[in-house]
Amino acid sequence: MVQKRTETSAPDDPSWDDLKLVLAVGRSGSLRKAAQMLGLGHATLSRRLGRLEQQLGVRLFDRPASGAVELTAAGEDLAASAARMDDAAAVALRRIAGRDLALTGTLRVSVNPLVGLYLLPDAIASFSKAYPEVTIEVFGTSISANLDRREADVVVRVTDNPPETLVGQRFGPIGYGFYAGTRAVEAAGGEEAYLASAPPFLGYNGRRDNAVHVPWLRAALPDSRASLTASDPLHIAALVRASGGIARLPFMSAEGDPTLTRVLADKSEQAYSVWLLTHSDLRKTARVRAFMDHMSEALRAQMPRISGKTG
Repeated sequence: MVQKRTETSAPDDPSWDDLKLVLAVGRSGSLRKAAQMLGLGHATLSRRLGRLEQQLGVRLFDRPASGAVELTAAGEDLAASAARMDDAAAVALRRIAGRDLALTGTLRVSVNPLVGLYLLPDAIASFSKAYPEVTIEVFGTSISANLDRREADVVVRVTDNPPETLVGQRFGPIGYGFYAGTRAVEAAGGEEAYLASAPPFLGYNGRRDNAVHVPWLRAALPDSRASLTASDPLHIAALVRASGGIARLPFMSAEGDPTLTRVLADKSEQAYSVWLLTHSDLRKTARVRAFMDHMSEALRAQMPRISGKTG
C-alpha cells in the first residue's frame, strides 16, 4: 500500500489589507477612529487584529483602560513598514494618474463647505454638464484632505498656509463683517437699541480669533460676552438668525441674506484666502487640469463676493 505523504502548510503571510489595519490603528491611536477610517465595524476590526496577532505570534497592541490603543515595539515596527509601503504606493498611483490624458474617470473634489455652498454650485454643475464622461465626487468638509494619499484630486480650501506639496491659485483675502439676526434687531427697535442691549458674541469652538477677541469691538460693547460658540460658520450663521447674538461672518455668505442685518457697518476685516489646489503629480492629468481651469475662472468672477468689495 502506498501511503500518501501529508504536508503541513505554513500559515499565510499577512496581506496588505492586514498591514493597513495596523497602520490605521497606529495613525489614529483608537480602534473606533481606525474602524471609521477603514469603513469597518469596530467588532470586525478588533477580530481581524486579533487574528493577525495570533497569525504572527506576537502582540501588536496594548489596550489601556482609557480606551486608547498603543502600539507595542513589534506593532510600531510593522506600522512603520506599512507606512513606507503606503507612501510608495501613493506616489506610484499619483504618477500613473498624472499621465492620464483622457477627459474621463473619477474626480474627487474636497470643498470647504462655505465656499461649496455659496460660491461653486453653478460652476461644478456646469463642469459636469460640459464633461459628462468625468464622474465628480464632491466632499464638503472643513477637514483638509490628504492629497498625498489620494483622498482627493482637487481641494478648495480656506487657509493662509496651504501645504507646500500642493500647487494652484489663491483667491482672496476673504472679507468679513459683523452681523446680527434681523428679527432681533427689529424687535429691539433698530441697530442702536440692539447694540445697547449688550447682545452676546458668537464664535468658533476653541478659537482665539473670534469676535470677542477683537479689541475695538470689546471697547464698543464692553458689557457683551461670548456665551455661544459653534464648530463652523454655517452653524454660527444659523445661531445669529435665531437671535443668538453678533458674529463675524464672511461677506460671501452673509451679504444679501434678509435674515441677517449688518451692524457696525463702518467696520470690516480681512482674513484667510480661498485656495484652489491639486498635487503637483496630478496637475497634468486632463480631468484635473480641465477642472482647475474651470474653477479658476469661476472663482475669479466671484472675487467681489469673496472680498466683500462689490461696489
